[in-house]
Amino acid sequence: MSILSKLFNRKSAKKVSVEELRLEEKKLEIRENQSINKIEKLDKERQDLFNTGSKTKSPARRRIYARRFTELSKRISMLERDLSHTIKELMTVNRLRHIFEKEKAGPRGLKVLENMNEEKLSNLLSMLEDDKISEGTYVQKLDTLLGIANEPAYEVDAGIGDEGMEVLKTWEAMDDTIDSNYVAKNKEKSSDII
Repeated sequence: MSILSKLFNRKSAKKVSVEELRLEEKKLEIRENQSINKIEKLDKERQDLFNTGSKTKSPARRRIYARRFTELSKRISMLERDLSHTIKELMTVNRLRHIFEKEKAGPRGLKVLENMNEEKLSNLLSMLEDDKISEGTYVQKLDTLLGIANEPAYEVDAGIGDEGMEVLKTWEAMDDTIDSNYVAKNKEKSSDII
């Protein structure tokens, strides 16, 4: 029985302790790190394969490399979906642990769990499974379902910190620059063709 099933089961919810939530959180963090390592390893293989294919002039070997590249891309995509699911589970357990700790493992944590009706629970589980829902959107909807929306202690980026936010902003700026350079180069190429 998964921790989320146990948490939202009316009979066993009272048996869940903060220590169990911490343990489950650590397991999910380990799974998250393992997924990231697998993705990075496969991405490196994919980059090496791309570089090898770019140096090869044989069309037959290039087709083989392209097929392998596609296979690696599909595996990475599957692992990223699994990682997204793990991150959502981790955020859910983290939020619940904070609620339990904030109330000294007491009344409010259990009240939040008791207020989860079947409709809310099925909504939460469907959001957890939906690959199209980003982690940020999931956290906002999770906070609303748990009744902790708009509480400063539970802000989406609360665990990141100021330095982490600066790094995220830098990465986003780099992504924007790369995207705009790509668009500009494609416009140049298309105008050269015409």
